[in-house]
Amino acid sequence: MTRNAVFVITGAPCTGKSTLAAWLCRRLPQPVAGLRTLCTGRCEAGALFSLQNLADGTVTPVTQREAGQVTTLYTVWNSNGAGVLQAALRGESGTILVDEALPPDPHCPAWNEALAAVLAGERPVVLTTAKETLPALLALCGDRAAQCLDLDETGPENLRAALADILPVPLHAGVSVRLFREEKCFGTGPMQLLELVGRTGSLHKAAAAMGMAYSKAWKMLGELERQWGFAMLERRPGGTGGGGSLLTPRAWELLRRYRALQWETEHAARQAFTRWFGDF
Repeated sequence: MTRNAVFVITGAPCTGKSTLAAWLCRRLPQPVAGLRTLCTGRCEAGALFSLQNLADGTVTPVTQREAGQVTTLYTVWNSNGAGVLQAALRGESGTILVDEALPPDPHCPAWNEALAAVLAGERPVVLTTAKETLPALLALCGDRAAQCLDLDETGPENLRAALADILPVPLHAGVSVRLFREEKCFGTGPMQLLELVGRTGSLHKAAAAMGMAYSKAWKMLGELERQWGFAMLERRPGGTGGGGSLLTPRAWELLRRYRALQWETEHAARQAFTRWFGDF
């Protein structure tokens, strides 16, 4: 395994692909450019997603609710998505992240070309994808070394342990964004829980994905609602499709603002670190 390989992370939904990708990116050449995919809404047909440009933090929807279904906005992938990857290739990034990549698609020739250029290039790439799209993405790597990390076969803890000695973490600035009043009222744990409820439409599934007891998840939500003074979830009654939970509009707005603050804080920390420790 080399540091300039393509690392392809796959597995079932909500198995921690993006979390492992972030861990890997910290151990590869800096800075990291590219994009990550965020859950930014939910409708009766499923979760809605947006892509975030790591260079400037902008968030652009890539799916929409249309005629009772969730449909892909191919024009956004073909313009914004391709533009992000092209800029990453032109810039001085050390590593390129493509989190939850759209596989090659006939609707998106510019995206296909940019993705192929990233995967065939010389810089290390961290890519996350679903199992069903894995073969098409691996085919774009050609003769380049591709390290496939399957979270359905090996848990994230074991993968990190296996990779830690091969990819020692370099000196870097670590930033954890937390919000406080008299006590801490929001941070990465609550953010992850809300994100997973948004993705799955179920507090049960969100808690299970985090390895958290359902009762503890309820307690965390209750504490959030007490501290913020508004409901985080809309409960749906059970039925033929089962019950579930939706984030309230104010919970989605809290997530949106926290993510923006998180990106700006991390970006400022990276710039300050480069200024003061770039020559260490």
